[in-house]
Amino acid sequence: METLVLTIHILIALALVVVVLLQRSEGGGLGIGGGGVAAAS
Repeated sequence: METLVLTIHILIALALVVVVLLQRSEGGGLGIGGGGVAAAS
């Protein structure tokens, strides 16, 4: 049971990372702050 919960937790965490990276690459709402930092460097 613990292994199942841990596996689901890891999958959800990875999915959230992928969603954030996709939003940044598309220049969405979160890309405003990150885009400014990327342009400055």
